[in-house]
Amino acid sequence: MDDHIFAQMTTGQEAQFKIDYTLTLDTNMVTYVDALIQGRSLEKVPEAEHLLTSILYDNLNFDSVFYMVENLKTVRKRLSMNPSSAIQFWKSLNRDFRKNMVSFQLFRSIDCAAFKATGVIKSMMSYCEAVHTAVQYSYDFYARELGSNLIQSWELRQKVLLLHLIAILRIQIASAKSPKNKMKEYFKFVHEVTGAYADREAIIAHKFFCDRKSISMLEQIKKGTKKTGLLRKLDNIAWDMSAPRFLEKIILSGGDGRYIIPMFLTLDANLRQMLKAYPVKGVLFNRKTGAFVPLPEIRTEEYFEKHGCAADLEHLYSEPMRSERLSRKSLDLPEVFTLIKSELKKLQTYMA
Repeated sequence: MDDHIFAQMTTGQEAQFKIDYTLTLDTNMVTYVDALIQGRSLEKVPEAEHLLTSILYDNLNFDSVFYMVENLKTVRKRLSMNPSSAIQFWKSLNRDFRKNMVSFQLFRSIDCAAFKATGVIKSMMSYCEAVHTAVQYSYDFYARELGSNLIQSWELRQKVLLLHLIAILRIQIASAKSPKNKMKEYFKFVHEVTGAYADREAIIAHKFFCDRKSISMLEQIKKGTKKTGLLRKLDNIAWDMSAPRFLEKIILSGGDGRYIIPMFLTLDANLRQMLKAYPVKGVLFNRKTGAFVPLPEIRTEEYFEKHGCAADLEHLYSEPMRSERLSRKSLDLPEVFTLIKSELKKLQTYMA
């Protein structure tokens, strides 16, 4: 429902349902863009070459926003150094990141009409112009006040998801309890530790408790898994878990249309599985407040009723449980980092 379009319809005006879209590329796809621009062979990943040349052939809309957000983990330390200029910030960044960003600017400026006619990839931007654009865009995205506030918000969201992920794995590995009892423990964690319940993670957790192999990216973390590099691996999984929420947030950015359809361009099987684990039909959103609610194909109440967990979910949202959570101060990033360390230590004791 859209009040503006509805008003047009009721007053006899022509109502236009303008739809916008964007393809957002993950880190691997941006790396393939660099290979294409540099003339390196993509014969080992023919799907990537096909997708990227299809973008050019059909002159599709695309962006690098998710790539930028994914690389927060490498950029965050540079931001703490308070760069005094765009070029100083740029020089502090990872070499591969800089190379990819320059190639992405060159890719954006390719003459799609000429490519369609001749099959020749020719950028309308010089290399120096691409570097200048990449330097300024990166600085604006990460270091300017508006960008840095957005970054902090997304990092907090992703780290809270990481905290939930570690708890889900701990609960799964710690005992052979039934999925119903494991969900009871998960709801307890939600109430006592984060105070933040989310349907998506709750349903993913239940599916994982029922069948480890149903979420293969989580199944690889088990007893005997080496501690070395464990947090980095879990952090990468948490980024994949945050991807659907990122898509939903993009919808609020709008565009030329009244509605927007965001899409991921990825060959990452784990990311695809995470997107399919909680399929969403659409999103209700408020342009003024920024609030949004996903409309899932799975009806949460019916799902948990079917699996015998409805009473536990109702208890989580009962009074005074809900009031107690709302009375607490929201977690900030340092507090979340402390909780991550604590939960990780618990998880590792069960993995030995």
